[in-house]
Amino acid sequence: MKLEGDKLREIIDLIEPIKDPEIGISIVKLKMVESIEKDGETLKVNIKLTVPGCPLSSTIEKDIKSALGEKGYGNVEVNFGFMTKDELEKIKNIVRDEKIEMPQSIERYEKKSIKKIIAVYSAKGGVGKSTVVKLLAQTAFSMGYKVGVLDCDISGPSIASLFGVKERAYADDAGKILPVVKDGIPLMTVDMLTDFEAIIWRGPLVSSAIKQMYNDTKWGNLDLLFLDLPPGTSDAPITVFQSIPVDGVVVITTPQELSNVIGKKSLVVAKTLNIPVIGLIKNMGYFVCAHCGEKNEINNMEASMDLPVLAELPFITDNNKDMKLDDKILADLQNAVEKIAK
Repeated sequence: MKLEGDKLREIIDLIEPIKDPEIGISIVKLKMVESIEKDGETLKVNIKLTVPGCPLSSTIEKDIKSALGEKGYGNVEVNFGFMTKDELEKIKNIVRDEKIEMPQSIERYEKKSIKKIIAVYSAKGGVGKSTVVKLLAQTAFSMGYKVGVLDCDISGPSIASLFGVKERAYADDAGKILPVVKDGIPLMTVDMLTDFEAIIWRGPLVSSAIKQMYNDTKWGNLDLLFLDLPPGTSDAPITVFQSIPVDGVVVITTPQELSNVIGKKSLVVAKTLNIPVIGLIKNMGYFVCAHCGEKNEINNMEASMDLPVLAELPFITDNNKDMKLDDKILADLQNAVEKIAK
């Protein structure tokens, strides 16, 4: 239930002194307070950030809880959304009047000679995003598409390992990075660049590395570029969605309750940043015995988020990681590629 009247005014007055850590102006004056609700004993404060993925949102949350806690509000929940372009335009006059410079907007890169850029994503780790990226890329290549893969996971890249690549990437005379090509598929990942740190690192931020790998790699003409995104809903995936011209998102989940709960956060991020969600790939729902070939369900829980299901894939164990995919799986993957490339 939304608070109104004197009660709402009381809460607003308590959080009025709290400033946006980057801009230095009251979050109330910046109109960042979207609404305040009472849900049983919980007071919910809904805040719209001026910068999606703001790493200082935790500071705002702490300040709000501290200010309200001092006045007896012990059970406070702070929820974050993002301002729209129109909302940001409306507060620019406030910022100008205060003579404070807004944070720089994230640079938006060009599409180059790539027809479609597809992000494979889940807010939860361990759901097999990299394996799915490999399968989609190989399937698309076998169908005649020109395909590339960019591993956006800086702290835990795995694409090179999955493709069996140990070579380093090199830069040409123009300073463009030449991706490593494996089985006809150009690949780029941070662990291919170990010997070129002085060339490619322009800053300490993970987001800078991701943007630079995309922008400085000589991809050539591609039909599809698959982005293997890191898990989470913070800086790295948001940077990808804001700076790289992503055409759509494929969400990966597994048939467990926790995967579904966290998977829904992936949808929130994509929808907030206006990135179309193409569909869902259910991964690791079963495994095939390496000895008898019998199919064994791992969990019969339905993995669904009201999205079109593009494919259902098995859990690939160490014993059968190189197993031949059966006709049903291949058909699912081909169907997924067709919908992605449409």
